Amino acid sequence: MATQALELQSAIGFSGSVAHSLILHPSDKFIIYPIGSTVVIRNVEDQTDQTFLQAHTHAIKCMAISKCGNFLATGQVQHMGYLADAIIWDISGLHEDDKASRVEPRLVHKLSLHQGMVQALSFSCNAEFLATVGGCDDNNVIIWHVESGMAICGSPAAHDVAFSCMWLNTSQTCLVTCGKNQLRVWEFDASNRKVRPTECSTGKERRSFNVIAIAEDDSAIFVGTESGDVLKIDTQSKRLIESGPVKRVQKGVKSLKYNASNGQVIVGSGAGEVVCLDCNLKRLGEGSFGTLEGAVTSIALDQPGEFFFAGTADSNMYLVPVDNVSSADLKGTAHHDPINDCAFPKAYSELFATSAGSEIRVWHSRSMNELMRIRVPNLECNCIAFPNDGSAILSGWSDGKIRSFGPQSGALKYVINEAHKLTGVGNSSGGVVPQNGVTSICPTNDGRKLVSGGADGKVRVWAVSKGQQVMLASMQEHNGPISSLVVNEDDTMCVSASADGSCIVWQLSGMKPYVRHSALFTANFFKAALYGPDQSQLLTCGTDRKITYWDVATMQAIRILEGSDVAEVNTLAISKEDPGCFFVSGGSDKKVRVWGYDNGSQTYEGEAHSGAVNKVVIAPDEKTIVSIGSEGGINIWRTPADAPGNADA
Repeated sequence: MATQALELQSAIGFSGSVAHSLILHPSDKFIIYPIGSTVVIRNVEDQTDQTFLQAHTHAIKCMAISKCGNFLATGQVQHMGYLADAIIWDISGLHEDDKASRVEPRLVHKLSLHQGMVQALSFSCNAEFLATVGGCDDNNVIIWHVESGMAICGSPAAHDVAFSCMWLNTSQTCLVTCGKNQLRVWEFDASNRKVRPTECSTGKERRSFNVIAIAEDDSAIFVGTESGDVLKIDTQSKRLIESGPVKRVQKGVKSLKYNASNGQVIVGSGAGEVVCLDCNLKRLGEGSFGTLEGAVTSIALDQPGEFFFAGTADSNMYLVPVDNVSSADLKGTAHHDPINDCAFPKAYSELFATSAGSEIRVWHSRSMNELMRIRVPNLECNCIAFPNDGSAILSGWSDGKIRSFGPQSGALKYVINEAHKLTGVGNSSGGVVPQNGVTSICPTNDGRKLVSGGADGKVRVWAVSKGQQVMLASMQEHNGPISSLVVNEDDTMCVSASADGSCIVWQLSGMKPYVRHSALFTANFFKAALYGPDQSQLLTCGTDRKITYWDVATMQAIRILEGSDVAEVNTLAISKEDPGCFFVSGGSDKKVRVWGYDNGSQTYEGEAHSGAVNKVVIAPDEKTIVSIGSEGGINIWRTPADAPGNADA
């Protein structure tokens, strides 16, 4: 049976560290932003109304929209020495009010000339031409014809690296680029296929320029600098007029927007400051200064010039009124660190929890809103789990402690100190362990015990209650960090998978509890292990790129599947339906795959992540599949109706 595309239902995330990545469509009805390698077009009023553009193979680095709103351009990062794509999309259907009659966005051209990275993009005023600037390995500015997708001409962008480019508002023969110690105005001669630069004179001022904004009538060019001030350049003479503000913004100017409705310049800084300046670059009075969480990397102004969306490097989206920027309204949140783990409460699909960096967040599955955030500064949360009664959020941390939080309040319930050693034992190849402390946790089904695994290779069993937490056993047979733990349905056995190439089945009850029952060894760093639907088989995956079925009684391999052709398989999740169950895998090849358990055939494949897939989880109602990635994105996939992949279906 041929592999089909897995349908992406919704996505939570925002690559806020990408400059100018939050775009408001000229209709003021849609916001456009990247999550890794996927472009999301989202209705401003309805967060669940999302459209996805998927054609990039690596993370998106830059975005631009035409003034008419008919075209969108996106550029990506690529491995050094390879050509990075810039893509032109037709999004003219977004002007339609009726969703049913709206034409879906489509890929128009894929432009491949830049080496390594496309740094910046800009459409000319009538969307006839597109200018692209390459990254530090390329450093060329290229002019493209939008309709044909053909390159017209090109030139080295600067002596050093260039960061941004922008066409003038009323001329399609003139554009501006800026970068490290250089600011250039280019004259574009389409008939002779030439583009010629003129250096702007800034007098004694020497700056690294980050961003560009141009006055509505093209009379002046505003450029934001890494040192926190804004320079105003005369477009005709290309000389410095003035600079400001006197009190510079902290950590450099990261975003800049000219508001044609009132002649003000809106500045976003690397310290989260939003400042409104007048046309002479002087700070305005009360209500012209505000502070957001994270560096302000994007400012998207609406057509009347009354509100703007601000995107930050901490992956937050704010709606800010122009006349009072201090009263910003938080409209969207997402992880900005690689996500380590994801978990659903038992038999409840309405919400799920994720852990990334020093935070645990709880999300509503349908509305995709963040319900709660738990933060422990300066630490990393490696793993999370819900007990069967949903009475707590259990978490393992890089300081070797297990912390339990209230599922509604987020209040700390208890801490198990020194649950595992702070630093790990390494692995059998001598490599560095990326995680420290507690690396895996799994509560038993009766809720009375908690099994934990650490980077020190130990598996420990705890008796947990509100009043006390007591260690019942510490089992040391692994020589590498524990990557996965799973308990069987009757709480008699537990399986631990480790980077030392072994999976061990531990006895949790009976005459001789807390001893090894059986084990398997292979040349593999195991990443995950789980029980089959009838508990008689084990599924494992790891760095050998294979998914292996094992017989629990004999610990012999029954079936071996090629989980990936190119990269390790990091995670597995299995449905509860039997017969006809399915399982899902995710790996460092950035793909989510759906397999039939009985026939071992891959039936569906989904691509939306731009980083490794760290975890996949099937919702308890089995209607959706949630995958999390190292780029900070959460993707929610619709479970196919024929997911078991029966060849006779």
